[in-house]
Amino acid sequence: MPSWRTHRAIVKAAWPPELPRGELLRGVLRGVVEPDIEADLVTRCRKKRCREARAPHHDPPEALVRWYYDLAHFFRASGDMYSAGRALGRALHYLHDGAVKTKKWLLLNVHDDVEAQMDQLASQLPHICNGAKHRRSNNPVEALCHAYALTSALLRQFAADAISPQVGAYYKARGRRKKIYATSAVVVAAVATAVAMPYAALVPAAVGLLAISFWMPRDYVLAMRGGAMCLRPTWGRPAMTC
Repeated sequence: MPSWRTHRAIVKAAWPPELPRGELLRGVLRGVVEPDIEADLVTRCRKKRCREARAPHHDPPEALVRWYYDLAHFFRASGDMYSAGRALGRALHYLHDGAVKTKKWLLLNVHDDVEAQMDQLASQLPHICNGAKHRRSNNPVEALCHAYALTSALLRQFAADAISPQVGAYYKARGRRKKIYATSAVVVAAVATAVAMPYAALVPAAVGLLAISFWMPRDYVLAMRGGAMCLRPTWGRPAMTC
């Protein structure tokens, strides 16, 4: 994984003018190194057995990055800019690590060499990326510029996607209405079926109601971004939560 110096250099080079500095930037510079100190745990299931394992850094689950992005919005809407920065920084950490291919020709491990060269090149950001390719790579310039491009895009998206607490409350109510409507539809269908075939609708109705109980409308994600509710991640156990 890139050094802490490299992580922070990428953030500073990519920081957009539309985002405030202060507590938010201070939190990001802290959060972008935190996964190396306090690990996130992901749930891995094989056959009928599940266990928790450290989240992989060079092939991070998309759900983990998305969780921290949404959590950053939650804290910002709640007025806690430092915690918003920490959550956003943790998301960026995984994007930076995921930009590095650790293998060359599928066999040769070049992890340490690539990241050592990235550390030497980080001071040349963003100019080193002018005209350079950026992609997940074992080439230090390409990997560094890919991490920079991903960071710039996520920070600008964070600036543009702000949701107020009032809008968050609206999405929370709308999501609840959707679940109520879905539950009502299942119950009505079960009653209608039971009239013709008693007991035949019990199992499908139970399965439908169970599925609805686990269903998370997109509105709930937007409500979390507005600080109106805190969702529980389904992928594992994060080191930082609401």
